[in-house]
Amino acid sequence: MTIYILYSADYELFLGGNYCDENEVLINPTNDLLDLCDRLKIPLTLFADIFSILRYKEHNIFSFPDAAEKQLKDAIRRGHDVQSHVHPHWKFTRIEGNRYTVNSDYFLLGKLDADHEALYGKILDYLMTSRNYLHDLLRQVNTGYHCIAFRSGGYGLQPNSSAVIRALTDAGFIIDSSIVPDLVIRNNINEIDFSIVPKMANYYLDDGVSSPSKEGRGIFEIPVASCTFSIGENFLAQISILSRYVQKSTGRSSGSPVREKGYPIQQNENQQANKEPKHSKYYNFIREFYYDRFYYLDCSTNNKKMVQCTKKYLKQFDSMHTTVFFAVNMHPKEMTKEHFTALEKYHTALKTYYKGNIQAISYQQAAEMITKKGFLP
Repeated sequence: MTIYILYSADYELFLGGNYCDENEVLINPTNDLLDLCDRLKIPLTLFADIFSILRYKEHNIFSFPDAAEKQLKDAIRRGHDVQSHVHPHWKFTRIEGNRYTVNSDYFLLGKLDADHEALYGKILDYLMTSRNYLHDLLRQVNTGYHCIAFRSGGYGLQPNSSAVIRALTDAGFIIDSSIVPDLVIRNNINEIDFSIVPKMANYYLDDGVSSPSKEGRGIFEIPVASCTFSIGENFLAQISILSRYVQKSTGRSSGSPVREKGYPIQQNENQQANKEPKHSKYYNFIREFYYDRFYYLDCSTNNKKMVQCTKKYLKQFDSMHTTVFFAVNMHPKEMTKEHFTALEKYHTALKTYYKGNIQAISYQQAAEMITKKGFLP
């Protein structure tokens, strides 16, 4: 089996609001991530939430857009990749200092209009705006740049995924990377049910997410890898984080709380004020060990669990596929030194285990590979 791993990062601010400036939230940790990937010779793909940049400009706030655009161009100049990440609610968001007034009715592409054809038109407009923006910006650095890959904000490819996929195809995208197999999230913001996606490593989508294209045409899906651990497997995967709970309880942890940088759109007012209900560290550990056994590769500080998840995910395709593309995702706004250390250990462990059978590539490279005549997933 030949394995292609795509390291990606959702390049976005906190969607509810930030407790510090945009440089500290996004620009600085992304610089650290790019530096690490340079050193590891990993091509990183930044899925850029460009509608936040455009909204800041509409509010005549230019420091963040200028820094973001400079960083995205620098990423291309250094041999990395930038692709499209769309959070449509930004068009309806009011920016007030480091706080946002958000209309969550517009968080999902698939809920922008009740009429199906009008919905398709609005989605297509978002996608074309995003794609054209990235072309105009990044071809200043590399004339051969193409925006060919998409990740929906909050993994929100649903509801009305058929309209989203049709618009992606018509906008000229080749790859989607929004699906996390078996992920289910339903709340006042998200409507994710990926328990129904094809049980395949990669596939083409042309009408919704439940069935692959019968014609082998449409959008090529590169999922974010995931797995469900048994209780025994989860116990082994959790051992490495038990020491961190002990360290925190004795005051020896060097980690800084992520919540100090900002808060997500899903939280309520009490949580935004940093007053979320608290449980003991050991309660949280036991809960994660016993109940929270579903896991997906959004970079954590537990490199051993990431490795185990990757092995478990890939093992199911041993006899089915000669070629597998899968994604690892990251959120620079949430990353600490512990995340960077875990990422390096994870990458090193995969290279050691899979040897020459695994290769890190960008989405631009993946698109070039899958469009070659005769390629089959």
